[in-house]
Amino acid sequence: MHPLTGTHYDAKEKLWSGPNCKEIYNENITLGEVIYDVLSKQPQKVIQIHDISGEKLTSGELLKCAEALTKHLWSFGLRPGDIIGLFANNWTQVTTLMVSSFLAGTPVNALYPGFDKDSVSLIYKVTRPKIIFCEVENYPIAKDIIRELQLEAKIFIMNDCDGVPGVGHIRDLLKIKECEVRKDFRYGCHDLNGNDTALIMCSSGTTGTPKGVMCSHRALLNQKVCLTIKRDSVISTFSTMYWISGVLMMLSSLTSGCLRILTTRPFTTDYFLKLIESHQITHFFASGSYMAELCMYADTKRIQSSLRSIDTLLVAGSKIPLAVQEKMNGILGCNKRRPGFNVVYGMTELSGILSSNLHYVADSLEGTEGKLLPNNKVKIINKQGQRLGPTEHGEICIWTPYTWKGYFKNPEATGKALKNGWLHTGDIGFFDEKGFLHVCSRDNDVFKSKNFQIYPPLVEDVLYRLPGIAETCIVGVPDMVAANLIACVVVRNKTVEGIRLTVKDVEEHVAANMGSIYHISDGVYFVDSLPKTGSGKVKRSKVLKLVMSMKDVALEALE
Repeated sequence: MHPLTGTHYDAKEKLWSGPNCKEIYNENITLGEVIYDVLSKQPQKVIQIHDISGEKLTSGELLKCAEALTKHLWSFGLRPGDIIGLFANNWTQVTTLMVSSFLAGTPVNALYPGFDKDSVSLIYKVTRPKIIFCEVENYPIAKDIIRELQLEAKIFIMNDCDGVPGVGHIRDLLKIKECEVRKDFRYGCHDLNGNDTALIMCSSGTTGTPKGVMCSHRALLNQKVCLTIKRDSVISTFSTMYWISGVLMMLSSLTSGCLRILTTRPFTTDYFLKLIESHQITHFFASGSYMAELCMYADTKRIQSSLRSIDTLLVAGSKIPLAVQEKMNGILGCNKRRPGFNVVYGMTELSGILSSNLHYVADSLEGTEGKLLPNNKVKIINKQGQRLGPTEHGEICIWTPYTWKGYFKNPEATGKALKNGWLHTGDIGFFDEKGFLHVCSRDNDVFKSKNFQIYPPLVEDVLYRLPGIAETCIVGVPDMVAANLIACVVVRNKTVEGIRLTVKDVEEHVAANMGSIYHISDGVYFVDSLPKTGSGKVKRSKVLKLVMSMKDVALEALE
């Protein structure tokens, strides 16, 4: 059998490669065809449970509803290539909509349900959906967007509720009379191939404002996400269809036939533990910020007890502090014959994951993003585009065998990110001598101080080892002499150590554990929370603005 992960280095080409592996799905197959086949073979199996409503869907019920919805979409005039807008949380029938879109060949462009009107307008001005499925709370925004952008789009409500008076509900589209079906009806997926666009995901790309990433059927089908998943596995995530993690977990369920647990309740440590325990979840995809919160939970034995069913806890979305990795590996390490805590690195532009730090079934090393998954190649380059060798820091550039068509209707951004078949990620990192990938920072997060390159996550990793710190962010404050001074923003946790934590404690901790180039030179700023994106990533640029405003307030007080 092929290895699950691995990294081979070609010293002559200065190129790192994952294991060579045959694809399970060929270039002609689509998601709609694969999912239809899986669901139709086990119609009585419960494939989805909504934790809040308790509603269950069998494979047969899901397929029947998806078929009806697909025929309704066809009757509305949608054809392969037309875009469906999704502006809602993980309601029960979201999965039905996604399966229907794959059958119809009409890609879904899902947005974060918490987006404001301006954010929605920015994206839908480009993708111009022909129909929008939203929740009750977002109906006013969807209605205004249709009017402002002059979209000829219908609106349907997704919530598990009565909906909005006078507005259609997705429930209305889940049944169809045979006499209403045209005899010449044909599923759109049959006329597509694996390289056609299955989804349009939102991403900021390597730089700039949100863009529509065109994800192909072939790339999504051949993702190695949950490497130990089986038909009797139980999987879940808090991510909606806005995030690639949410999409990948849904597809893992639909293509393997295993049970997926949905929820519309936001993350809290207690709810996370109860969710896993009550459903005996085996595979969970979480963000790094959730795991940082979990590590602050006082009752370690409670965590271990609740997570007894966990086979793999995948974590991605941002750099995972070493302290978090050590704590979680300690908690899940009681069962040495499971992968346990698994840090993965990927991008929406890849339609998934590049590397995996997988315990037991593959190689792992704490503090790294693991080794490459099959059929991927990576080069590390400097500012001049020259390839670098082991331990040398540079931009991570990725090649995959799957055709990426780029950003939807944005050839300029596509050209900046995709050069000669290589995806330029904007992430700075390196491979060590053993082939483990280390991601240090985003290119635009790195700053110079006194002529030295400062990688904020390196300092943040050290700070997370200081008791009392819940979250922290390092930013460069512009300075005439040093180019940038190093500022540290800290969120205290609600412990005795957090309450007593002082500026001096933070500065001395960094000074005692890092070289002088990393010492804090512009002060420590305590705040109640850090500004973040919807996916939980810290908005470093807004943190800097926060620091600058706090400095202004301090100066005014002195005057």
